[in-house]
Amino acid sequence: MERRTFMKGTFALATIGLLNPVLFRHGLAAEDAIEMPYKELLDEYLGGKKSEDGSTIMSLNIPDAPENGAVVPVEVTINYPMTADNYIANITVLTTKNKANKALSFDLTPANGMAYLYVNVKMGQTQDVVILAKTNKGKIFQTSKNVRVALGGCG
Repeated sequence: MERRTFMKGTFALATIGLLNPVLFRHGLAAEDAIEMPYKELLDEYLGGKKSEDGSTIMSLNIPDAPENGAVVPVEVTINYPMTADNYIANITVLTTKNKANKALSFDLTPANGMAYLYVNVKMGQTQDVVILAKTNKGKIFQTSKNVRVALGGCG
């Protein structure tokens, strides 16, 4: 096969893949977001365990009243050891009143060096942002902050 023929075929397949996401099924559309009530998501995450107050180890930097509900910055720093035998293994961000309440779930390893997360969350109305942190040993920390979203947030 000639190099030129190979390049044309590769370019054609790449173009078809970009133009027809159903054919190659990459990415999730907004309609594919899982809509679960907050309470169900929380119960699923806790798995029958009790969470501990995380306000002593978690530092939240979330605006009280962001300018735009479509882009609410959420910054979480967790003061917890990140050693091979004791570390934060997961940070999950939930909202209490959105259609899709699970904003993000992020897995960590000791190689991360510190438990830190910065993400933008969409919020349709005033509600709590709940941060859950699970250690590799199964201990779960929880804290939250109420965020006031002006009318016209993402709906």
